[in-house]
Amino acid sequence: MKKTIIFDWSGTLSDNFSSFCQVCDLMFLEFGKPSISQEEIRLNFTLPYMKFWNKYFPDLSKDDQCVLYEKFIHQVDEASLYNNVLKTVNDIYKAGWQIIILSSDPYSKLTHETQQSGFSNLLLKVVGNIHDKGIEIKSLIKEFDLDKECTLYVGDTSGDVEAGKFADIKTAGISWGFQHKDVLLKSNPDFLIDDIVELNNILKKI
Repeated sequence: MKKTIIFDWSGTLSDNFSSFCQVCDLMFLEFGKPSISQEEIRLNFTLPYMKFWNKYFPDLSKDDQCVLYEKFIHQVDEASLYNNVLKTVNDIYKAGWQIIILSSDPYSKLTHETQQSGFSNLLLKVVGNIHDKGIEIKSLIKEFDLDKECTLYVGDTSGDVEAGKFADIKTAGISWGFQHKDVLLKSNPDFLIDDIVELNNILKKI
């Protein structure tokens, strides 16, 4: 059975924190509230993402958030890959790993970005518009008959780590994404990495 790595997209492979902050500014403007700082976003952003939005907009529904987010995400700066992502993903694929992208981002944005990544042909599946990642990971395990012992989920928030644990697979938290490292650490990921190239050594142990 092949080994599988599941990547979060935003803040993990895609350097789009600045874009997300711009979306936040537009969202807060939409509701007549002053913007929050990037540091506050790093300290409070988590998954499922409505935990974050409802902290500031208690009456905002998930459906309305999705409509506004998809509208605003196409009005802000384009994202790019973090350093070493392209090479590392290629190395992981060459080492025999299946690669899946699992994201909360709308397909209208995610599909474009993954197609522009330079490694879209290496991906087993790209899944977007996800709110509860734990349930979706369980679905992927069933769909592809994944070996839980040989499956790793990599994300940048405590919510990502919790989703992986919910699905009973190994987790890796990354320190360069949306969430503050100190907050991420509290979720106790199996691995914590400060540079994506570190994955190459971690995967040799799985």
